[in-house]
Amino acid sequence: MDMQSTLDAPTKPENPTKVKILDVAEQAIIEHGYKSMSFRDVAAAVGIKSASVHYHFPTKGDLATAVMRRHRETFEQGLKLPKKKRQAAQKALNKFIDAMAKETVKQDVLGLSTVLTAEKSLLDEATQAELTAFYELKMDWLSTVVSYMKKDWMPTEEARAYASQILASLHGATVVASATGKAEEFELAVAPWRTLVDRI
Repeated sequence: MDMQSTLDAPTKPENPTKVKILDVAEQAIIEHGYKSMSFRDVAAAVGIKSASVHYHFPTKGDLATAVMRRHRETFEQGLKLPKKKRQAAQKALNKFIDAMAKETVKQDVLGLSTVLTAEKSLLDEATQAELTAFYELKMDWLSTVVSYMKKDWMPTEEARAYASQILASLHGATVVASATGKAEEFELAVAPWRTLVDRI
């Protein structure tokens, strides 16, 4: 999978109201959860009527799906594979870890995907599909980066196993840091991955 997004055709400018709705909805999910997010509250924060939110997103599921899709696409646009050199790969992984810490730990919030995962049973199929695609995107990128760290060829299964462990560690670390209110817990949990290149 190519981690660098390509545009087949020029995209149309986003409707400002639609963008604002997505911004407010994403923040509402992060702060209060999917179940608590309401069209009424989103509309009030945007400064429009609930009917206007329904015009752009007929159902709550449509809105959540759009929020998750935008989050995934934005994330994908920022992903780039490093050079196929061991230290470059480790540096890329460390930047990935830093970005996750900046997005969640330093702001004392859980990430959008973590919050939605906790409420997965409440999501419709389209939103769940976007959530799955987001995690698969991370897994694919991490697998490739880890494979660059080994001097010799690394089997796909081994790279995938490392990616799964790293991703689980990162997400778990954000939860622990949030639950304890101790940002340092995140770094303690992820520290081994910052020197992974020295062990494989």
